Amino acid sequence: MSVFESKRSQSVLFRVALGLGVVSVTVALGLFAYLGTFTRFLADDYCDTVTVNSGPILQVVIHWYETTSDRFSNLLFVALSEFLFPHNVEILPVIVIFLWTAALTWLVYEIRRTIRWRWHFVLDFFLAASLAFFAILQAPNRFQTIYWRSAMATHFAPLLYLTAFAALLLVLICRNESRYPAVWIGFLCFIIAFFGGGFSEPPDAVLIVASALALASVGIGVKGELRRPALILLGWTLAGGLLALLVMALSPGNLTRSQVHRPDFINLVYNTVLYSGLFVSDTFLTLPLPTLFSIVIPFFLFYGIFASLSSISPANIRTLLIIMTAIPILAFALIVAGFAPSVYGQAFPAERARFIGCLLMTAALMIEGACFGIILAQWKLRWLSMTTTLAMILLAISALYPLRTAWAVVQNKRPFYSFWSAVWDYRQTQIIADKSKGEKDIVMFRMYSIEGVGELQSDPKSWINVCAANYYGVHSISAP
Repeated sequence: MSVFESKRSQSVLFRVALGLGVVSVTVALGLFAYLGTFTRFLADDYCDTVTVNSGPILQVVIHWYETTSDRFSNLLFVALSEFLFPHNVEILPVIVIFLWTAALTWLVYEIRRTIRWRWHFVLDFFLAASLAFFAILQAPNRFQTIYWRSAMATHFAPLLYLTAFAALLLVLICRNESRYPAVWIGFLCFIIAFFGGGFSEPPDAVLIVASALALASVGIGVKGELRRPALILLGWTLAGGLLALLVMALSPGNLTRSQVHRPDFINLVYNTVLYSGLFVSDTFLTLPLPTLFSIVIPFFLFYGIFASLSSISPANIRTLLIIMTAIPILAFALIVAGFAPSVYGQAFPAERARFIGCLLMTAALMIEGACFGIILAQWKLRWLSMTTTLAMILLAISALYPLRTAWAVVQNKRPFYSFWSAVWDYRQTQIIADKSKGEKDIVMFRMYSIEGVGELQSDPKSWINVCAANYYGVHSISAP
């Protein structure tokens, strides 16, 4: 779309408010990352580590695909994490949260460059970090989704991967303005999309629907020099996502899963839309404050930026109104796409499978708040200076919400997480000590389950116990 150029306000009050916001959201994300340092090996982590260390990784992935699971990229993620940080899963949440925030910042920066808006890079970071904070805050099961590596590899890592890919895609489209991209560039997008879809079905479904909607939008609404490269590279991206879905659907490993009744197409569509609607309404009802602040922070921010500028054209106002109308519809369509695989396989999506919905909903609310702030800023009232000052004061107050909330989460979770990790470390020390004495059938105490993740059982033939025994290199482990 044809947009106006903007720049950040030069007022001291704006800089103070933005500075407070940057510090607040940065520390808040740091606190969330700090909680991740208390995670340890759990359930599937033992199995995954043993699997990726059992031979050449490509051979392992193929065997995994043929016998265990259709998801092929998440095992590559586990292998990479084991290669970089062997047996140190407590480091991984810190790294992934940092990289995801960086990828979101890159994406915001590339979107701004594409639509030719101008402001300081700090604002890109603030918007991206705020999106990351609100999504993590509202994650239905933060421990499983963000901190537990096995679930992270399926539901969080693909969002990091696809966020960075979206930013790269914008770079490639802009650099090939008004010309056909080279075939190798299209094939690169195809390969990246293929492996991005291979993490699990929900992110792949979102990738496919988002690519298709973007293709349709560019085909209908874009007439400039970016049209040609966008259509070609989005086409390659869509093809990569579709191939990933086909490969997962044809996996022989699917035969090893329990056979459940699959809904027919009509019931699948009905239930997916119903569950998506329930998810959205439940988020509004159970998380009113995060929902409110994810709207008001960008509202005050963009009102303060655009209130001091000259009025934008009526055509741009209409464009913003169209965006405000389209965003909720598009976000809901993508939430439906992300929920559909879970509804097909198990009815209402598990908590960790809803994280992609949290991200999409938060992004939609922030965009709505920003657009509303821009539109309201066009009302050049006589007391404009006073309203702008008030907006900056409210922005400064609102910007402290992430810090206050993250600190409350740490105060609530840290005592149990710290105690649990200390007990886990002691148990591992005991297992290693028993093994060093020559014991092969180890009997160890059972720990409390943390955030619903499976624990060692009394039966040494339980799959978690078998994987843990293989991980420690003993014959069996039981935890009466």
